[in-house]
Amino acid sequence: MPLLPRGWSAAQRIAAFALVAVCIGLAAAIYSEVSAAPEAASGASLPVASARQAKAEAPTLPTMPPLQHFSAVTERPLFSPSRQPPLQASGDSEGAWSSFVLAGIVITPDSREALIRHGTPPTIAHLREGQDLEGWVVRSILPDRVVFAGGDTLHELRLTSKPPPSSSTNRASARRSFR
Repeated sequence: MPLLPRGWSAAQRIAAFALVAVCIGLAAAIYSEVSAAPEAASGASLPVASARQAKAEAPTLPTMPPLQHFSAVTERPLFSPSRQPPLQASGDSEGAWSSFVLAGIVITPDSREALIRHGTPPTIAHLREGQDLEGWVVRSILPDRVVFAGGDTLHELRLTSKPPPSSSTNRASARRSFR
């Protein structure tokens, strides 16, 4: 039985023998690398002095620059659509008053209570008439607003109604709730 098929030309036979020779050469290279690996792993082939020298010549890791070098990154918030920093309060003229948001009003025959969202992080304060919040006293609680007094100044917080969701949103949420 011949090694190569009978219909092959001389060029095809030479190419086949060349490929076989390359495969044998690669197999020999792989074998020599694998058989030399246990010696290198144990460190027997390296003298102690050269091992110390190799450690001394090891590259050092780069150091990070101070955070002040990244001020351009921190001044442009990643998750802000405009990439502009949030607006800061213009001054202390309004004081704590500017952070108040009227979250709700509860009126019962026995009491009147206002729910005020304030501070950072926002917290809800339950206030009755006459109680104090960050220096502002609740003067009166009406069905649609709360009146605060700070010294000689009166401020009014009004309830704001959210616009009703669009009809397409209502249909989408109804579909999701029944699935």
